[in-house]
Amino acid sequence: MRRVASFLGCLLIAAATVGSAMGAQAAEGPAALPPSVRIKPVMVPIVTRGQVERYTQIEVMLEVANATRLGEVQVAIPRLHDAALRAVYTGIEEGWIVRGNIANMPALRRRIDEESVKLFGKDVVSRILITPLSRQSSFP
Repeated sequence: MRRVASFLGCLLIAAATVGSAMGAQAAEGPAALPPSVRIKPVMVPIVTRGQVERYTQIEVMLEVANATRLGEVQVAIPRLHDAALRAVYTGIEEGWIVRGNIANMPALRRRIDEESVKLFGKDVVSRILITPLSRQSSFP
């Protein structure tokens, strides 16, 4: 009986310790997400035998590491869109993008990151998210 009572006592102490730690974390709230900038969708042509067969779209979102630089990044969205377009066309030439599918995502991200470093300097953009949005059916 003493063993059961001491075991239950240990459980209660452990539960109280964990509960107070969780309560302190809940009071602080969840960590805020870093600010991000969404570039308008980029049209990716699908070329077959030298002609554009159809288009697909990708969306590029940049996570800004330093929130104080967010305004500077937002003002440069047109230049970022241009950099993303150049990266996409380079990706088509280099074989990173094949028939509208991104075959080498790290290379495409690296190219966009290089362009963002040229625009803002190092460590302003922390992550790059590239998402395929839609595909257009073949032309008649």
